[in-house]
Amino acid sequence: MSETESLAVQNEYKYALCLVDIKVLGTRTFSYLIPDEMKGIIKIGQPVTVPFGNARGGGRKIKAYIVGFSNYLEAGIRAKKIDEILDTEPMFSLEYLKMLEWVANYYFSDLPTVLKTALPEKFFQKNLKNYRKPNKELKVLNTKKSSKQNTLSAEQQKVYDDIKKVGAKTSLLYGITGSGKTEIYFKLIEDTINEGKNVLFLAPEIALVSQLTARTIKRFGKSAVGIWHSSISEAEKYKVWQKLRNDEIKILFGARSSVFAPVKNLGLIIIDEENDPAYKQTMPAPRYSAIEVAKKLAELGADANGDGGAKIILGSATPDIKSYYEAKNSNSLFVLDKRYNNAELPKVKIVDMRMERGFGNNGIFSKYLVDEVKKTVGNGNQVILLINRRGFSSYTQCMSCSAVIECPKCAIPLIYHSATGSHRCHYCNYEIKNLTTCPECKEEGTLENFGTGTQRVEEIAGKIFSDFKIQRLDSDVLSKKNEHFEILEAFNNGEIDILIGTQMIAKGLDNPNVTLVGVINADLSFNLPDFRSSERGFSLLCQVAGRSGRGKDEGKVIFQTFNNSNIFLDKAREQDYESFFENEIEVREAFDYPPFAKIIRIILSSDNNFRAEKSAMEIAMRLKDWIEKMSLTERLIVMGPAPCVLEKIRGEYRFNLIVKNKLDEKGHNIILSFLRKVILPADIKMVVDVDPMDIL
Repeated sequence: MSETESLAVQNEYKYALCLVDIKVLGTRTFSYLIPDEMKGIIKIGQPVTVPFGNARGGGRKIKAYIVGFSNYLEAGIRAKKIDEILDTEPMFSLEYLKMLEWVANYYFSDLPTVLKTALPEKFFQKNLKNYRKPNKELKVLNTKKSSKQNTLSAEQQKVYDDIKKVGAKTSLLYGITGSGKTEIYFKLIEDTINEGKNVLFLAPEIALVSQLTARTIKRFGKSAVGIWHSSISEAEKYKVWQKLRNDEIKILFGARSSVFAPVKNLGLIIIDEENDPAYKQTMPAPRYSAIEVAKKLAELGADANGDGGAKIILGSATPDIKSYYEAKNSNSLFVLDKRYNNAELPKVKIVDMRMERGFGNNGIFSKYLVDEVKKTVGNGNQVILLINRRGFSSYTQCMSCSAVIECPKCAIPLIYHSATGSHRCHYCNYEIKNLTTCPECKEEGTLENFGTGTQRVEEIAGKIFSDFKIQRLDSDVLSKKNEHFEILEAFNNGEIDILIGTQMIAKGLDNPNVTLVGVINADLSFNLPDFRSSERGFSLLCQVAGRSGRGKDEGKVIFQTFNNSNIFLDKAREQDYESFFENEIEVREAFDYPPFAKIIRIILSSDNNFRAEKSAMEIAMRLKDWIEKMSLTERLIVMGPAPCVLEKIRGEYRFNLIVKNKLDEKGHNIILSFLRKVILPADIKMVVDVDPMDIL
């Protein structure tokens, strides 16, 4: 529909649905009367001012956005008139609104909640002049353009040619670590810009966004590059939004939320490390997957422009099982199975920590790892040490009564942070400072910290390697703007000998001087009670191992383990994804896990354990009856209810149902239509998580 036709249709309507954000009410929509003088110019996405509240009680003009039109109001409602159109150009398009409506419907949410997630908070500020300029520009944007232009290797060129020839809507680029996937991305970006179209480039971690942005600016310059993620200010987001609206940004980089940025004339969406769980928002609602939203975005763009829409490139050294399965069966899988310039994969050694203890070493570092770190730094190279857990310790226990110090709201162990002297819950942020007395037996000085977090690794490493420069990089140290970029820049410049961190250092780091990677507890990710735990553990080990030996010097990797019989350790050591996939896909098929079924997780919670369990049982019984009446019990499989693995969070007891949907969109609609009819008592909460990344 052309803009003229769209306006002609809108002229027939009496009322506009306006989105407002009120401190007490939250983000909501209200109907307003369209004045006659506005009927020829009013559009979806325009900012307007509307009266709100009782005029006699101090009513005021507030800012709103047009999100729909109608000719009807509920009985008893008298609509006020729209006051003023603030900008003749919409802040978002009809296609953009359709995408947000799809998110609301698919992820069991509502449009105001989705819009609140998508739009910068201060969009509802009435006076746009009050948007102040950012205090401090992102340092990554000061990167200089390089005159050096890399050429594709023969293998990269073949993969690039194949991607262009096949022309799949969604392609999966599977390349082992160090194979040069980014160079293929750059060639595709160059093609897209030359065609007069724009690019959205997603990465799972803010640190990785910065690294990729810096590399891209070196290649293309910074004039047409923008960044969008949760660490940039509202002023910066508004500035980027305006540039996108004016088609001034050609390449937008961002983490998960950037999928909602209104990139005009979108020709290419790149999703790097597509297997990463960070692409799925788990809380609050909407619990969306940026990858699925990106696919819908490309589809709606195709419908609007009639030109096929944006192409999507998924990239990973350890693809998501579902992505790999679908690509393999649709002729859209492209493989780089050698490192760039045929560089060797690093050699991996597995160290059994049980044997270390047999020889009297009860520390977190094996003698072999200590010796290799000293040798590596002594040779002028650098080291990465990974422990996939923040904090100083995993739990604190009383040596008198054996009680473990738990969060009173979440019934999980509090994690000790030595830097602040506090015990903290990483779910609800509950905190106790300077705890020295056991809360149970009241004994003084009987508390001991067990397990290992990044802070403890940093502290012990500082004692063993006192002559070396050590830096920790995890979410606990990223309190200042630009801090992650400054740490990585210092590491790349050789100012840091040993970088210690969580999974955020396992991806994207391309430092040719790193020749040793040590994983402190390689078993950690495999031991979670979740159907994706093997996939996550394998992926993390392969990814972090790939940081070593990317330059001229040979790389080495050390996995420390308490279970060296774990078959996935061997597969990670060889970076043998295909073999891992064959094992894992058999298990998935046997138990109807993705890609053989879609999953909807329903969580019922209450501060009363009995009430939560009773509600979960009632809904499960009614849902099973509903499905049985339609004779779909073999295609829609309801499991549970059962207590969640994390039974209590934020003071509420939790029970869940798992629905395995083998009917795709039809099954999805059946389940959600049932859930929309559920009326819950005031003390019961229900969370619906579509395509959950875990079942904890």
